[in-house]
Amino acid sequence: MPSKMSGLMLAGIAAYGTSTVYTAFTAVGGGLAGLSKGRSVSNRGSSSSQQSSRSEASFGTSTTGVCVLGAAAAALGVAAGRRSSGRQGEVSRAANPRKFNEQLPCSSGPFSVTVGKAGPSSFSILIAGLEKAGLTSALDGDGPFTLFAPDDKAFEAAGLTAEAVLAHPDLVTILKMHVLPGAIVAKGFKNQTVETLGGPVTMRKGVKGVMMNKAVINKADVEIANGIMHILGGVILP
Repeated sequence: MPSKMSGLMLAGIAAYGTSTVYTAFTAVGGGLAGLSKGRSVSNRGSSSSQQSSRSEASFGTSTTGVCVLGAAAAALGVAAGRRSSGRQGEVSRAANPRKFNEQLPCSSGPFSVTVGKAGPSSFSILIAGLEKAGLTSALDGDGPFTLFAPDDKAFEAAGLTAEAVLAHPDLVTILKMHVLPGAIVAKGFKNQTVETLGGPVTMRKGVKGVMMNKAVINKADVEIANGIMHILGGVILP
């Protein structure tokens, strides 16, 4: 009975009280393993063939089974927590958050980021600009950083082709204006001036949403392993 209670308590913690998906995964996985152990102890009097068949049928005795069920329960728990909270500033968490340089190329698959009906965002122009400006290594640091990331649609809306971006004389300064030391999430958005690596940028709330100079934030709070990313519908210009 104690092991069953421990399993239920850990599952409850994973569903409602975890701060990261990894913590929920560990808690629920441990709880499932505990429940399985309890079942095996209670069945010691059974024949060896019965124990073998039950062991094969039980996910709890399989590392793969625990991983699958633990991950599923953790994901459901975090999703339920988000739906119940309804607070601004909730962070979009991937199962295994990646660093900026690993996340930006993900325009498909489980790590892709979708902005409303526009579909998955691609960041090929931003990536090319960061490489040309020699700023990719900076985004590999421990951080935390805040990246205001224009997707390819944002550059197109600003009339900036990949060629124009790479040839821009102020490329380094412009890209640095999209990076902020420290992590700022949506609940911290307000009318203020923030000091980016490229200089001051005005953040203000308006009818279109939160603006960075004249670029609107289309999707906030995408959690990255070394910071936070907000996807822009435009480009921050001096």
